[in-house]
Amino acid sequence: MDKKRIDNIINNTKGKKLKSELVLDTGFLKIIKEDYLLPDNRVITKQRISKNNDKSAAIVVTRTVDDKYLIVFQNRVDNIVSAEFPSGYIENNEDPIKGALREVKEETGYVTKDAIILDTCMSNIGTEHSKLYLIYAYNAKKECDQELDKDEYINYELFTFEELKELVDNNYIQATSNKLAFYHLKELLKK
Repeated sequence: MDKKRIDNIINNTKGKKLKSELVLDTGFLKIIKEDYLLPDNRVITKQRISKNNDKSAAIVVTRTVDDKYLIVFQNRVDNIVSAEFPSGYIENNEDPIKGALREVKEETGYVTKDAIILDTCMSNIGTEHSKLYLIYAYNAKKECDQELDKDEYINYELFTFEELKELVDNNYIQATSNKLAFYHLKELLKK
């Protein structure tokens, strides 16, 4: 790949932010209206969503010492119960892997020091700019009880890799980012 060519295309596409205005602030969620000057001299308006002050987040594919995978079940908007890998926000100045492992411990009581970053992406680049880390944690052991936040209610269960595949195939795992994490896991296990 010609990095210089790609950087040139990016530089020729980039606009300039002219102004930013807070439209809604619920504490956790903010909507910001931003005006941009494009390279062709048009001014456009975009809406940006800021969740939890633009903190990055981690999704953690967690494999136990018994070769099972942790899946958490949470009540989400519209009373949908989602099956997901443990996940959560990374605190300011916190290492992404340390934050990811902290979230696994809080949500399930499982602990490990063994983890790698599989990928880094943005969950919705059209409206937000926080990073999402896809982490693979392994050799996890149950060491304590859940330490949930006051607004969380989480059940968790252990699944084999084949059962994980069924959870994805049958849309129990619905979130795009969790499906992406699963496909990264499949690639990792092929190696």
